[in-house]
Amino acid sequence: MTCRDLERWLDDGGAPERYVEAMAHARICAHCSAALGNVDELETLLAAPSAPAPAGFTARVMARVALTPQVRARIPVTELLPFFQTVPWWVRLALEPASLLALLLASALVWRGDRLFALASSGAIQLAAWLARSLHAAGPAPAPATAPVDTIWLQPLVLTCIALGAAPLALMGSRLLYRWSATLAGPHQARPGR
Repeated sequence: MTCRDLERWLDDGGAPERYVEAMAHARICAHCSAALGNVDELETLLAAPSAPAPAGFTARVMARVALTPQVRARIPVTELLPFFQTVPWWVRLALEPASLLALLLASALVWRGDRLFALASSGAIQLAAWLARSLHAAGPAPAPATAPVDTIWLQPLVLTCIALGAAPLALMGSRLLYRWSATLAGPHQARPGR
């Protein structure tokens, strides 16, 4: 048994079947002998009967907790960096929301790409028809010189490409809007009675 094995054995609760091995190692290793001594001392302290809490102790503590403003703990990204540096690159890549979304989109396109494109095209055709009706109902007919430009933008394929290109921009914009609104709100603290 090595020092690391003994530490793992202690962390796992000290299984009886490896007790002899652990004691044999502790006899030859001063560090592990001290660790076993500390564990024995801790178990002795925990087994001793504890004194009862003074009268009203719980009520006083809970009253102080109610008066203390509650702040939600946030883990800074710098504290998470060591975790991300210890995991393999492919796990870090899989944990990224953008790569998960890209993988989901790519698998959907490979699996049912023809149906998705047909669905997007039919939606674009309906959108183009709706836009054409609303443009014609809104005002006078456009001049003949601009008619080919309007018809190009109302083509289903063009509208599909615009929608596919605008979706990521809308997602990024909503995230930026959320962050901006969070800075406006500021760090609110929960107050008793609310």
